[in-house]
Amino acid sequence: MKEWVKSKDKLLQKHVTWTKDSVLGKDAEELIFPLNFSKLKEKKKKKFSLVGLLNNFFEETQESVISDYAKFKVLFILDGLDASELSLDKGDILTDVREPASVDVLLINLIKGNLLPTAKFWITTRPSSLELLPVDSIDRMTEIREKPDVVSQRKLKSQLKEQFTLVSEGIDRQKTSAFLNEIYTDLYIIEGERGEVNVQHESRQVQEAKFKPVREETPIKYHDILNPASGQNKPIRTVLTIGVAGIGKTFASMKYMLDWAEGTANKNIYYTFSLPFRELNLRKDGEHSFEELIHQFFPVMKTSEINNYDNYEILIVLDGLDECRLDLNFSESMDWTDVRKATSVNVLLINLIKGNLLPKAQIWITSRPAASNIIPAGKVDRVTEVRGFNDEQKEEYFRKRFSEKHVAEKILSHVKKSRSLYIMCHIPVFCWITSKVLEDFVNRNQEEGMPKTLTDMYIHFLLLQCRQANVKYGGEETSESFETDSCWNTRNKDTVLSLGKLAFEELQKGNLLFTEENLIECGIDIEKTAVFSGLFTQVIREGCGLYQKSFFCFVHLSIQEFLAAFYVSHRFNNEGENLLTKPASVVGDLPASSFYKTAVDKALDSENGDWDLFLRFLLGLSLETNQNLLQELLKKAENSGETNKETIKYIKGKISEEISDADKNLNLFHCLNELNDHSLVKEVKKYLQSETLAFENFTTSQWSALTFVLLMSDENLDVFDLKTYLTSEKVLLGMLPVVKVSKTTL
Repeated sequence: MKEWVKSKDKLLQKHVTWTKDSVLGKDAEELIFPLNFSKLKEKKKKKFSLVGLLNNFFEETQESVISDYAKFKVLFILDGLDASELSLDKGDILTDVREPASVDVLLINLIKGNLLPTAKFWITTRPSSLELLPVDSIDRMTEIREKPDVVSQRKLKSQLKEQFTLVSEGIDRQKTSAFLNEIYTDLYIIEGERGEVNVQHESRQVQEAKFKPVREETPIKYHDILNPASGQNKPIRTVLTIGVAGIGKTFASMKYMLDWAEGTANKNIYYTFSLPFRELNLRKDGEHSFEELIHQFFPVMKTSEINNYDNYEILIVLDGLDECRLDLNFSESMDWTDVRKATSVNVLLINLIKGNLLPKAQIWITSRPAASNIIPAGKVDRVTEVRGFNDEQKEEYFRKRFSEKHVAEKILSHVKKSRSLYIMCHIPVFCWITSKVLEDFVNRNQEEGMPKTLTDMYIHFLLLQCRQANVKYGGEETSESFETDSCWNTRNKDTVLSLGKLAFEELQKGNLLFTEENLIECGIDIEKTAVFSGLFTQVIREGCGLYQKSFFCFVHLSIQEFLAAFYVSHRFNNEGENLLTKPASVVGDLPASSFYKTAVDKALDSENGDWDLFLRFLLGLSLETNQNLLQELLKKAENSGETNKETIKYIKGKISEEISDADKNLNLFHCLNELNDHSLVKEVKKYLQSETLAFENFTTSQWSALTFVLLMSDENLDVFDLKTYLTSEKVLLGMLPVVKVSKTTL
């Protein structure tokens, strides 16, 4: 029997050892019989004496002739009463260990004390089967429970899996899509350095990111973002991950947390808590302890019974610092160390990041670049940058996105032909927009009409959303519904114009997140807007019993800028009102070209390029071909061809001026591209093909055109020979955009 016990699992051995010492006594001559009810159930149709039953299960009792069991201290461990299916209410009394009877009669007489009255029993069962035992035969009842922290961890993982397993590309919280594990495409993430914050508009940052050198950078996989680099032993407490809107920061953190919840990675972490800033904003006016915050976001933690949080490996993900509306003043905040004492959310977050609160926890903060400087450099152990998709990952995305290979190849081929579209595809959300639009063209056999400019792409995305809205409202999508006049019923017109008004007014304020009050002020019907989920979405956490107030946002910043430009264009063309002046003015007999000149000046006056993309969209919407696509909503401008010529002339004049910001000149070339004017670019390309390159005679506009040509080319700019072009300090300033994105400048 001792050999039998040794062969069983360690947990049973521990039970037997504990029972020997505590129940029978250390010096007792004991016999221990572990019996499983599920095995006993198999014998219920046969009759045994108690001696015969024990001999059937234990070879040792067959070999040792025991004349009197009463001389021994006997312990029966009866495991799994709930699996017995035996009738333990039999009334037959049995006292002789050698008298045959059914198994259930033997067991009930053992438990009642009729057989071997000195024997002791340890019976295990689920609570539901407790009633099978006679109440008067139980001397002590114990309950084995999981440790509360183990239970809370299991429930937390279950909540995170439910929250992150199903996601939607581009449409936040509209669970209409796919499994995150299936659609997730690895992002290009690099280890960066904490330096001067990039305050450029994100369209410029995306443009530069396309040419960023790869070989001298340290790429990091999302699942290693909190792990020290190879050869380094210093633990990483706080990681700051930056990247432009829609680049994939939130998706990367979601994938990390899903992997942890599924047990496939980062198993050293005991608890993972996601605290988005957009939801923390809702608590800015009250006081909370940090533990209360955790309980509000994750109710399963209320029963965790944690005495000391420092005893656990904890990861806290603070997603979307750029959306923070809290006053995070690190220089003036009071110190706070008590997780159970209430204070403002500002103080809690500041001390969490400083390391005063939960000093052993790891913190992962995600942010758009411009907002990240609020965190003191000394409080960040690692800065990483999400660059989005490199060229290989773009192709991987489109091939994953489409199950039919020929569709993916057609779309990839078209995107590669347009450098501006291809560059924007570094942003995963733009890849999603592009794939939706171009897939629609392929399915309708309209490949010849595929959009080639940014404005064209977004107009067709808007039309696609309108057609889908018609279908959701009970209409039918037919082959004729590709025509724009089928899109613009009264409901769609009102919704799009209301969204445009919101987009423009909030863009002027620098707001990317809106309250329900903001929507009502712009005349937005939330129910009607819900079907335009590809443009606009509600931001709310599901199933956690949080505050009912929620925020809203456009799917991507570029969507907001496009709709803002559309609204301004509509008010000008349809109402004769110029919203770009302060206050807005009625244009009257003012030439249309003056309106667009005002827009150009507004973009040039913006230090950070906040209106660059807006200007590109606005000028793109002035083309007659684009106005035809929107003819039911956007009144066609008179003499648009002449107006565009005047605007092109004005832009070229600005390019020829000595503008110190080369990026502004570069955006003006993008504007010319939207207006389908390529004259300066063609002039420079022709010059580059000539045998003699005398750059010292280049005008300012020609230098800007050369910069645009180089940045839009397929050439690898790892090494840029500046000596080929450099003739003066003025030229150097003009070529700075190329110098900045080159790995080596000669």
